[in-house]
Amino acid sequence: MSVLKTTLANPSRMRAIFRYLLQVEGQRQKKEILEQLLSPKKLAEDKTTPRPMFKAALSESLKCKLLIEEEGVISINPELPKLARDPEWGDDLLPDTFIALFFNSDNKDETDLGLDCAWYLAQDIYEEIGTWEEVEKRVAEQKVAESLDLKLSSNTLFSQLEDWMFYFGLTWRHSLTGKKVAVADPTAYIRRNLQALFNGKSESQILLKEFIERLAKRCPLFETGKFREQIEEKIGRRQPNYLSTSTAFALFRLKDEGYIDLRRESDAELMILPKANQTVNDESRVSHIIWTQSQL
Repeated sequence: MSVLKTTLANPSRMRAIFRYLLQVEGQRQKKEILEQLLSPKKLAEDKTTPRPMFKAALSESLKCKLLIEEEGVISINPELPKLARDPEWGDDLLPDTFIALFFNSDNKDETDLGLDCAWYLAQDIYEEIGTWEEVEKRVAEQKVAESLDLKLSSNTLFSQLEDWMFYFGLTWRHSLTGKKVAVADPTAYIRRNLQALFNGKSESQILLKEFIERLAKRCPLFETGKFREQIEEKIGRRQPNYLSTSTAFALFRLKDEGYIDLRRESDAELMILPKANQTVNDESRVSHIIWTQSQL
């Protein structure tokens, strides 16, 4: 089972266990005490399966190796990076910690979540697919339910996907004519990782192509990443040097917000950042990206 199919293991519940352990001495606690603190006995009364939410969240946290269990004691995995375990920074970095544990390891359980996220980011964000009904229709049209066993066959699964993508910073939500819509927009994720993507060097300039390769290595849901490659093999490749509209939209937003600058140099390879209806203008042709750090 994965977090996609374990609906009681949503980001907030797994985060609650991790946040508690971040602050306790030794970042460890007896399982029975942890259970009583985070899922009080009153909430477990008259339940066929006592504390199902806590148990599901803990099980998935152990399975992805965010936490470990030894002799009835639950603790934060000491093999996580130092900053990921830091009491001050660990909670802020948890979305990226999950991405590393889910998608940049040998974790086979989360393959379906990775493929679903990559598929959603690969869609044209200017073509509305923000509800389960629209997603189900698009999945059927692209035949990825059969070719990739894409798990978006129910409203419950889509809601779980939406929760995780929002937590990762890959979507945002709004209401359109009375219905809730999830927009594929990884601005928050890229913004949060700019320092790492530029190796901490502010005002440095790198080829946009290199930036995308670094982005895919850090989060393989993006262009050239292993999950995106599997998706594009089935739904059709982008034109050479084109980015998806979701990535392009995020980069334009970050430029408008003052975090990055996008430049075109005549002697360098260009990447194409398409806009609505795949429109390309002078602003869409970019060779280099600069982390200005002006908003950080």
